[in-house]
Amino acid sequence: MRLRDEKKAGALLLAALLLTGCGGAADTASNVEMGTAADAATIAAADTAAGTWELVSMTYNGMTVGKEDLEEMGTAMTLELLEDGTGTMDYDGTVYDLTWDDSSITMEDVADSYTLEDGVLMLANADTEMVFERPGSVAAVTAPDEEEGEETLPDGEEGQAAAADSKTETAVEDNWTVVPLASAQELVPYSCTEFSMNIPEGWNVRSSAMYTGMFHAIHVFDPENPVNQIFFMLKMEPLFSDENSRAMMALSSDLFGKCPILTNVSTQGVFEIFPQFADAMNATADYADIQTPYIADFSVTESFESTQGMSSVAISPSILRADFTQDGTAGEGMFTADVVPFAMGTGMGYYSVYNLTVLSAEKGTFQDWQPTLNKVLSSLNYTPEFQSFAMSQSNQAASTSQSLSQSASEMSDSIMSSWENRNRSQDIMSQKQSDATLGYERIVDTETGNIYKIDNGFTDWYDGSRYKSITDDQYTDSVEAVIHWK
Repeated sequence: MRLRDEKKAGALLLAALLLTGCGGAADTASNVEMGTAADAATIAAADTAAGTWELVSMTYNGMTVGKEDLEEMGTAMTLELLEDGTGTMDYDGTVYDLTWDDSSITMEDVADSYTLEDGVLMLANADTEMVFERPGSVAAVTAPDEEEGEETLPDGEEGQAAAADSKTETAVEDNWTVVPLASAQELVPYSCTEFSMNIPEGWNVRSSAMYTGMFHAIHVFDPENPVNQIFFMLKMEPLFSDENSRAMMALSSDLFGKCPILTNVSTQGVFEIFPQFADAMNATADYADIQTPYIADFSVTESFESTQGMSSVAISPSILRADFTQDGTAGEGMFTADVVPFAMGTGMGYYSVYNLTVLSAEKGTFQDWQPTLNKVLSSLNYTPEFQSFAMSQSNQAASTSQSLSQSASEMSDSIMSSWENRNRSQDIMSQKQSDATLGYERIVDTETGNIYKIDNGFTDWYDGSRYKSITDDQYTDSVEAVIHWK
């Protein structure tokens, strides 16, 4: 928490008041004789203030300097109250003698009354108040401003109560470090000869050239964590039904010999052999720079019906939610692709895959990334020049899909719809496990509705009204930021 100049001045003023208004300047303990001791037996029998007390806040004319402020300024004050009614005050290394009884503390014949309640000792005169707590007290965790606001409010004054609540929340937030999630950042425009789209700032875009036409591919990814990505390809072929078909086609081009065999003819089957597909793409100059992702260990967690794109002529089309690994990083995401057969039964048959789409993020974070990734995909807009060229190179079946940009938009809508209908109980369990592992709990700002991950233990001591623990259902909502508290 940064200190303002007036707080520093306030601390110095309060220290001066303590040494004058609360007893005046005193000699050090080594030069002053002890004051008259109180009856030790009486003190021991009572709920005594005897012991060590540390200053945690000071207030003068309504201006409060809290514990954090005092620590940053290097200001410290300790009271040592002995059971015989004598004691000392240590102020930044200078020690002063005092006497005390069950209602006041006296220095240089000037007595100031104090109260002792709930482990807090409050020393006050007409316009100055100092709050002390025992070292290691649990009460010290609570923001000083919060305690003072609650304890000094007159009963029945609702306006002052509201002001105190506001002060409490401000004191809590002053001790926060808010780390926005990368997925919450604004999108920035990107454009090239073939298309335009909005992408997260700092992300890389790799795509094939204009001449790839209907086989055009786009890869948008986070260079710091490439598993956070979008991969979209209008058309990919050939995928073979068996080894004989591949061998026949390889006679006309060695490249066909690198293309995979699709044994599970379905959307799921395409992604189960995705590493082989990536190898085939990376073997050609057309796609060498795209950095096609190596999606391995593909494991479907949910499957949804697909009715967009080429699904009307596709085999077992679906939108899949799945876990996977990519270069050793665990990921999760949404996947779709339409598998269409061509020339089957001729010995030269193969499958084409249309509108292959990958939206993914690191395992445990896709829930937060999904809205952003969907916005990126839905913003994809092919230029008129590219659309004209690509459609002129396509076959009749592909040309019925209307506009290429519409295909991307349809995929985005379908994925969003599927995501909204996912199994939320699975998400709740997964998110809770993730929080437990990383040391977070989740709270909701009741004023804005925003949900935050915050360091564990916050709700154990926070007793304000603005921030509440989330319900189980809210574990399926996206997180705005991560908060660390002091």
